[in-house]
Amino acid sequence: MKKIEAIIFSALLISLTGCWNSSSWTEEERETFRTKCESQIYFDTDPICFTGFTYEEVDTVIVLEKDSITTIDTIYIYTRQERSKYDKEDQKFWGSPDTEFNVNHSYEFYLESDTPYVLDNMEMIMWAQYTMAGEGWGCEMGNFTIDNEKFERQGNIYFKKRGFKYDWE
Repeated sequence: MKKIEAIIFSALLISLTGCWNSSSWTEEERETFRTKCESQIYFDTDPICFTGFTYEEVDTVIVLEKDSITTIDTIYIYTRQERSKYDKEDQKFWGSPDTEFNVNHSYEFYLESDTPYVLDNMEMIMWAQYTMAGEGWGCEMGNFTIDNEKFERQGNIYFKKRGFKYDWE
């Protein structure tokens, strides 16, 4: 019986050693990745959140992509109507465009009966992605402005209706 316990304990100990093996990046690897990340121009937006709106205001969001003042493209975002109870309480709707965004362009989001929200000044950033087994890094568009309000180290783009207040505010 003691042999079986010893074998099981040894197998368990061997299987857990991966958790202690560090997969740390060298400073050179981090710098190379940071340089590559910061030079990236196109990115997927992940889902974009629209908070404080009714579904009728955001069921179809028209987005104008601009390079300085020239309109380059018109993009349509169709938000999802099915939501969790928390999204319903905060009046949140989520949607994703079918195209990548360019960090060097600005985007005007036209929502029902409102002046456009302007997404601009976007930057790609290195994003830590640690696991139990080690260090990892990703590249995200995480710094940007919406109507000249600066957002830093954000994982998603959030549009909050002008004048909307959460219950706790």
